[in-house]
This record gives sequence, C-alpha cells and structure tokens, in this order.
Amino acid sequence: MLEAHYLDGQSTQLRVVQLTVDGGDLVVAGEGVALKVPFASIRVDERLGRAPRRLRFDAGSFCEVRDLNGLDELLRLAGHADGWVDRIQRRFRFVALALIACAVLVFSCYYWVLPYCAELIAQRLPPTVGESLSAQVLKILDGGVLQPSALGAPRRRALTDALHRLTLPGGGRPTSVLLFRRSPQLGANAFTLPDGTIVVLDDLVTTIGSDPQILAVFAHELGHAQARHSLQLLLRGTVVGGFLALYLGDVSQLLAAAPAAFLQARFSQDFERQADDYASAVLVRNGMSPGLLADALEKLATQHPERAGGGYLASHPATAERIRRLRDLAAAQ
Repeated sequence: MLEAHYLDGQSTQLRVVQLTVDGGDLVVAGEGVALKVPFASIRVDERLGRAPRRLRFDAGSFCEVRDLNGLDELLRLAGHADGWVDRIQRRFRFVALALIACAVLVFSCYYWVLPYCAELIAQRLPPTVGESLSAQVLKILDGGVLQPSALGAPRRRALTDALHRLTLPGGGRPTSVLLFRRSPQLGANAFTLPDGTIVVLDDLVTTIGSDPQILAVFAHELGHAQARHSLQLLLRGTVVGGFLALYLGDVSQLLAAAPAAFLQARFSQDFERQADDYASAVLVRNGMSPGLLADALEKLATQHPERAGGGYLASHPATAERIRRLRDLAAAQ
C-alpha cells in the first residue's frame, strides 16, 4: 500500500489516498475516492531527481507520489516498465555522454556549420542588403568614432584613381567606393563594409606613406569585399546574438551594439589568408610584388608599436606569419 495525493482535475482539493495493485489495475481509495483504473491507461511521469511523480488518468485527474522507491516497487508489481529515455537519464554514464555529445554538437555548429552557412548566405544575398547594412553602420559611426578626413582632396582623389586603375585577377576594375575618415581611437586602420565600401583612416595613409604599399593594403581589402567577409561576420554574429537573445529576451540591445561589434570584430586567419592571396593576385596582375603588402604591415608594426593591441594590425591576427607568407609568395614570382 502506497500513500499519495489525489486531485480530480476539477477542483484544487487535495485528498490523501492509498494506492494498491489488483492484477492489471491500480486501486485508488481514501477520502471519498474509490477508483479502479487499468494500468494500461495510466501515464506515468518520468522520474526527475527527488521530485514527486504523477500518475495521470484519462479524465484529467492524477495522483502525486512522493515516495519514489515505493512507487518503483508498486510499478514493478504491476508489470509496468519505464520508457528507455526515463531509464537512461537516471544513469550518470548516459547523462555524461549526452552532455559531451551536446558540447561536441555546439562546437561543430559554431566552428564548421555556422561559417559554412554564413558564407553560402552571404554570397547569395542581394546587394541591397549589404548597402542597407553599410548605410546604417556609417550613419552611427560618422560624427562619433569616425571624423571627416584631414587629407587634402587631391591626395584622396589620387589614391581613389589609383585603386580604380587596378586590374582584377578575373579582369575588370574595382568598383568599391573608397571613403576617407579620421579616427584617433582607431588609429592606422582600414576596414571593408558589407557592401564592399572600403573605409581608410588618415593614420594608415600617413604611416605607410608609399602609394604602392597603400595600394597593396587596398588590394587586401578588395579581397575581403570580393569574399563578402564583413557580411559573413555580421551573419555569424546575428545567429549567435539571436541564440543568446532567446535567453536574454532583449533583441534591441543586440541591434544597438551592432556597429561597435562590427569594429571590434576580428577576421579569422582563414579570412586573412584568403584576402592576402587575393591581394597577391591583384598585385601580380598589375606588375607589382606581394612583398608590398608585407612592407606595409612591417611599417605599421615598426612605426606604431604602441598600437600592437589596436588599429590595423589588431584586427589581423598572426601578422608575423602573414609577413613571412607574403615574402614567400613574392619570392616565388
């Protein structure tokens, strides 16, 4: 005999009853209750730690049992067997394996599935999406982190013309818009917006000085634009942010932080390698050496050691490795 609490599903009255087994039936008796219910029609809740379990009946009534070991014995006498999910989740070995499987799944999705899907989607989104995102980012950054360029109009025009005179590896000329800005916070930097617009900061131009080396940096940014790396990063961030928003419950904060997140984003070494390869192809196509980009990176690192943790070099990991690789590409010409 097992004590339980009975609720009829019609009221909140809690009744103390006794449970017994009669063949294939469960007998519920006590405090005005007298039921005989076939076990085949009873739904037994899974066992979750020390939480009470419920025996649910078709009419919406149920019995709640706190003596879990006593209930296990009653169910055994009735010939009832818990489902396989219920059984394995009580075993530490299976719980540990499930946690490991979940961790592996999350890791795989983040490091392989998400990048693959982001690349696939980024290449298929219409240009208007990148244009809209770029306009939104610039609207927020201009007048704040970004200030009008102090470079003279002739200098800006000369660099723009030089960029658009380049011949791309597949033929044709670059169509990316070149925007010049100044930013004491970001220093010597350049970045590509989702629509392929290249934003160049004054400090990068004045630090490098050499037009061929500056063009090499532009060619690198063209690599990011061609592969739509910025859009891929935003797509990845949107997926991760949306997943977190399911728990945080406030998507508006994620949207408000998008411009700052864009500037703080770090391209992966794969992205940098792709952009370096594209820049090398552009430079070779135009009769220049990939070593020009290595020279530009070395100059930035040498002349701005205080910005080793920020600026153009910060958003491009493994700078020394990239320089060595670019030197090897130059030597192989």
